[in-house]
Amino acid sequence: MTSDKPPRNAGNSRGASREAWAERQARVSAQRVRWDASHEAKVQADREIRAAGISAEARLTPTNIRRRLLSSRGLTTLLVFSLLFAIGVIPAVLALRNTQEEGIDPAVIRRIQVGLQQQSDLDGEGFDLLELVNGGELLGITSTAVGEHGSDRLHDGLFDPNFKAWRSADQSFPIVLTFKIRFRSPLQKVIIWNHPDEPTASYIKELQVLASLDDPRTNPDAMVEIGRFQVSTPDPKVVFDVETPVTFRFATIRILSTFGQAEYVSAAELGLFGPSRDPERIPMPRGSGPIPI
Repeated sequence: MTSDKPPRNAGNSRGASREAWAERQARVSAQRVRWDASHEAKVQADREIRAAGISAEARLTPTNIRRRLLSSRGLTTLLVFSLLFAIGVIPAVLALRNTQEEGIDPAVIRRIQVGLQQQSDLDGEGFDLLELVNGGELLGITSTAVGEHGSDRLHDGLFDPNFKAWRSADQSFPIVLTFKIRFRSPLQKVIIWNHPDEPTASYIKELQVLASLDDPRTNPDAMVEIGRFQVSTPDPKVVFDVETPVTFRFATIRILSTFGQAEYVSAAELGLFGPSRDPERIPMPRGSGPIPI
């Protein structure tokens, strides 16, 4: 008969197999740990080498600068900046050169000033109805110089000594100026600015202001006298208040005399001030025939 009992050394064989398996696993684990440590050290060394290379390339040495300029990115950047320079900088330099040679248009300067202030307030006096930037228009003048002392200097809003004054062509009185303002408005004050570089003999001493709602060139009888104003001393700035504001659209200013004998009449600025629009209950001028001059 065959016996069912296991061999006597079967348990010992299984125990030895377990020990061998555990030993192999231990060797494998040890090898894995050693490989992980070696791989980590290699990765860290690669990172340090790359960092050193990047740091070396970032230095502004002649070799690095030459390499950057000759690279495709450097050449593309240089091309883009060259185009921007040609499109923007060169025309700007030419415009600045022309500006230095010919000067900036005073009307542009005044528009920039008003734009920065976000309001049209001339010398703290308020809204100058005659100013070019406010729509004031000189319809006619009987005597004026041309060029840098032309009629625009009378109402361009630039009374600063850095800008030229207006001059008449001669001293034949009266010198008559006719203006049209943009909106009907009441006249509240008359102001004269004199230029320090002009002789005081050329300063305005006496003037007459007339106003109307109709164009005096076609309807002279519509004009009414606002006032005849006489300056006592040749000050840099003279202000005349109008006692009863009168609404007008057209104004005639008659310069009657100056402070002395000069070859011309001068003024840095001549302004008529009032609100930019019609307020209510402002009396309207009513013409009543010829005005005694």
